[in-house]
Amino acid sequence: MQRTATIWQFVTVAMIAALGWAQATNARGIRHLPPALGGVRQASVQADSSAAHAAASPWTPLTHQPTFMAFGASLPMLLTDGTVLVQDTCATDWWRLTPDQYGSYANGTWTPVASMPADYAPFSNSSAVLPDGRLIIEGGEYNCSVDPVNPVWSAQGAIYDPVADVWTAVAPPPFFSLTELSPGVYTQNIGDAQSVILADGTYMQADCCTKQSALLDAKTLTWSPTGRHKFDPNDEEGWTLLPGGDVLTVDAYVPIAPFPYEPKGTNSEIYSPITGVWRSAGSTIVQLWDSAAACGGENVGSFEVGPGVLRADGTVFYAGSDTCPMGTGKTAIYHSHEGT
Repeated sequence: MQRTATIWQFVTVAMIAALGWAQATNARGIRHLPPALGGVRQASVQADSSAAHAAASPWTPLTHQPTFMAFGASLPMLLTDGTVLVQDTCATDWWRLTPDQYGSYANGTWTPVASMPADYAPFSNSSAVLPDGRLIIEGGEYNCSVDPVNPVWSAQGAIYDPVADVWTAVAPPPFFSLTELSPGVYTQNIGDAQSVILADGTYMQADCCTKQSALLDAKTLTWSPTGRHKFDPNDEEGWTLLPGGDVLTVDAYVPIAPFPYEPKGTNSEIYSPITGVWRSAGSTIVQLWDSAAACGGENVGSFEVGPGVLRADGTVFYAGSDTCPMGTGKTAIYHSHEGT
C-alpha cells in the first residue's frame, strides 16, 4: 500500500473569515443558534432580489418552494435513488424532493416522509447516506425537542430506511466516555462531531468532546471502537477521505481538559482504517484553526476550522478560520500522493 505523504503547501491567498453566528462563548466553541432558531424561532424570510440579478445568476430557483417547512430547509441529502431528503430545520419532519420525469430537480415535487422520533430534532449533527441507501443521523450540538436554544451535545441517533419509510433509533457507542455537560451533570456525547464513510463502506463516527471514535456495523447497528493515538479532542474538526483510503484531519486544539490551550498549534493527522490508528500528517505550516491568539485567546476563540475538500488531482484544499478583527484565515493544500 502506498504510504501517504506528509507534505503541506501554504497557499498565499488569505481568506477573511466570515462567520455568520456569534463568536464563541467558551473554550468548547459554543455557538448561538441563528435568531430564527432561537427563542422565537421565526419563520425564515428570504431576501428579495432584483429581476436583473436573478437573470444573471447561475442558480435556478425551484418551481415549488418548500414554504411548508416551518423553520426553513436544512441538511439536504442525496439518496442513492436520486431523490433528495431535506430536514425542516431543528424539527423532526423531513421532506423528499423528487425530480420530474425529465430529471429536473428545479421542477421536482415535494412529499413528506416519516418523521424522526419525537424526542430527537437535531441541529449541527453528523449525517451520511450508507451504501445500502439508508440515511443515518447522529448526535447534534442541539436537540430542539429538548432545548431549542441551548446546546446539549446529544448522543442520540436515528437511521432512515427510504424503502420502508421508517426511522429507527440508534444507541450511541457504549464505550464513549461520560463528560461533564454542566456542573454535576455527566452524559455521553456525539454532538456536532464529524463522520465519514470509509472506502469499504463502513460508517465512522467521532465523539465531539473526547478523542474517541467508533465504527458502525450497519446490519446490527452496533459499534466497535477505533482511532487510537488521537492527538487532541475531535471537537470542531472535520474528516476528509483520501484516495488511498486513509482519513485526513486538521487538529483544532480545543482545550477540553486535560488537553491544554496551545494557541499556535499546526498539527494534522492521518487515520488508517487498516490499523485503526491515528498518526501525525505533519505541520500545516500555517494555523488553520481559530485560536483568537491576537484578540483575547482561549476565552474568545471559536476553535473553528474550515472545510477540507478533496480535489480531482488527489490534493486536499483546507480553508482556515480567524475571527479576530481584521483577521484573515489562512489556507493550505495537502498532497496525498506525494511520498517515499
